[in-house]
Amino acid sequence: MNVSVYSLYRKCPRDTTFVQGREMVNRFVLPYNPYMLLKYNTPINVEICTSLRAVKFIYTYIYKRFDCANMVLSAVQAQYNEIANYIGARYVSAPEAMWRLLGSHMHDRSHAVMRLPVHLPSQKRVTFKDGHEEKALEAARSRQTMLESWFQLNQSHPDIQTLLNTNIPYNYVYDRNNWKRRKRG
Repeated sequence: MNVSVYSLYRKCPRDTTFVQGREMVNRFVLPYNPYMLLKYNTPINVEICTSLRAVKFIYTYIYKRFDCANMVLSAVQAQYNEIANYIGARYVSAPEAMWRLLGSHMHDRSHAVMRLPVHLPSQKRVTFKDGHEEKALEAARSRQTMLESWFQLNQSHPDIQTLLNTNIPYNYVYDRNNWKRRKRG
């Protein structure tokens, strides 16, 4: 075995045979699995890898990031505008394109995670532009936050109080500043 824990096969370089008038040398012979040969009707080489390097290779190969390329489109200009003159392009290799065309996912997904923003009474988070403070405050007063809407849902539906906070999104969805019962089917 070598340093990377892969087995090395010994082949005698001098062994030569003639089959149907053609010279065959050991370098033409590959190890194969007899069971897979019978099942798939083709020689398949199966090796047991007992190193973390094999797992690391497979993981990085499957989840590797895409390659990026920069393209420059320019005419002769007196002033150089770097932002206006390049387009960030993405290179998608053939295996990745096929994987995505077949609709396969790169990893398992179950559902989106939505954080419930918490704030104290009358202390909503407000963002505004200079000079429009009053308008932003008025809009914040008239709009319900997700937390306030959640409290209103608990008051209006007594069956919700038996559910845990983490189970509410299975039955309700937050849409347009309101919690609505999910539609099944």
